[in-house]
Parts: sequence; C-alpha cells; structure tokens
Amino acid sequence: MAAGSIEKRILATAVVFVLAVSGVIALTVRLFGIGLPTCLTDVRPFREAKVIQQGPQRYEIHYVARMWTFEPAEISLLPGSTADIYLSTLDVTHGMQIVGTNVNLMAVPGAVNYARVRFDKPGDYLVVCNEYCGVAHHNMAARIHVSEQAAAAAKAALAVQKQQLLDQYGCTACHSIDGSASAAPTLKGLFGTKRTLADGTLVVADESYLRQSIEIPEARVVKGFDAMPPIPVPPGDEQKIIEIIKGLR
Repeated sequence: MAAGSIEKRILATAVVFVLAVSGVIALTVRLFGIGLPTCLTDVRPFREAKVIQQGPQRYEIHYVARMWTFEPAEISLLPGSTADIYLSTLDVTHGMQIVGTNVNLMAVPGAVNYARVRFDKPGDYLVVCNEYCGVAHHNMAARIHVSEQAAAAAKAALAVQKQQLLDQYGCTACHSIDGSASAAPTLKGLFGTKRTLADGTLVVADESYLRQSIEIPEARVVKGFDAMPPIPVPPGDEQKIIEIIKGLR
C-alpha cells in the first residue's frame, strides 16, 4: 500500500515537472520570441544558396554549409526584418550559430533544419560553425549586415545582377520588365496569371510554365506573339531567371 502511494507521488511529480517545462517553453516563445529549431522531413536538401525577399521586411534564406564556408557568405537586411532560415549541408555535419540571436542549428547530411529569427537591432551578426568539421573549422563563418545603408546597397547590387542575367540570355531583347509593350509579353506581373495560348488553351503561368517556356519556347506560344528562339540556359541560371520573374510584381 505504501509502495503504491509512493509510485503515485512520483508519477504526479513527473506530470507536474513536464507541465512546468512546457509552460516555460510556451512563455519564452510568447514573451521573448524564442523558437525551437525544426528538422523539416518534407523538404529535400538543396545545393544552392539563395536569399528570397518575400516582403518589405520578410526574407527566406537558404544557407548551404560545406567545408569550410557558409553560402551566402554575406547578407544585408533591413532592421526589423524577419528571416526564415533553412540550412542544408553538402558534405559533413556542421553547426550554425548566429551570434547575438537564439539561432543554433545543426546541418546534417540528408536533412534540412529550420529556424525563424527577427533582427531588431542594427549591426553585424556573425554566423559561425560550432560543430567541429575538420582542419579549417575555425575559419568557417559568414556575416549578416543589418542596417538601412547596407540593405539599400545590397538591393541595388542585386537589381544590377538580375538585369545582367536577363541581358545575358537575351530575355530583355524581347520582354520588358516594367510592364511596357514589347515584341513579347512583359515579364512584370507574369507569374501566377492566366495566359491564352495561340490554340486558345488557357494556362497559368506557374513555375512549370516558365521552365517549359525557357527550355521549349515553341511548346506554349502566347496568342498574338511569335515563339522565341531556343537559347540554351544552364539549370542553375534557369532557376535564377524563374525566381527573378516570380519577383517582378
């Protein structure tokens, strides 16, 4: 009888402890914005780093870790920005800590880890590898610059890079990017809209449509326009062009 009473007390204590820990976690999330890192089982590991601006102060950042560097190595954001961090590795296990924030992730082969962080204070945030990964582990770092000036300069540089890529493959020879009339449909506002093809078919200009239009221009010709000449585009640059078009709102 006494043993049963002791077991009940132990069980009750364990339940109270679990509830207390859960309450502390919920409180820190609500009051301090501290989130738990997440391993995404439904996202395939990626090989290419990218920064996607989803709004004026909202970013999606794909970090790629490899011996012994993080890509992208330099990022500029506006103060008050919220960033969704996705982390993948191309070789061994790495750690990723953004100094001055609560982000502390593991880059595990075959997996993608995720965290969300808000950069309220201007300054330079150091990104370091905190998991030993080889002889040059101590040199593995990146930086996130948070300031009005850095973000403006980065935005201008990115716009130039986008323009150069579109020019390189002849996109701007026929397509405008500002909505003005040209020899081919404008790229501004194209993504997600409905397009009427030469045979009367109605399609949505989604990512699959854009990819096929680049690879096989004559497959889906928009009504009132001629098919563009085929231009070989490497897969990496093809995806960059698609992302640029998606951002031309």
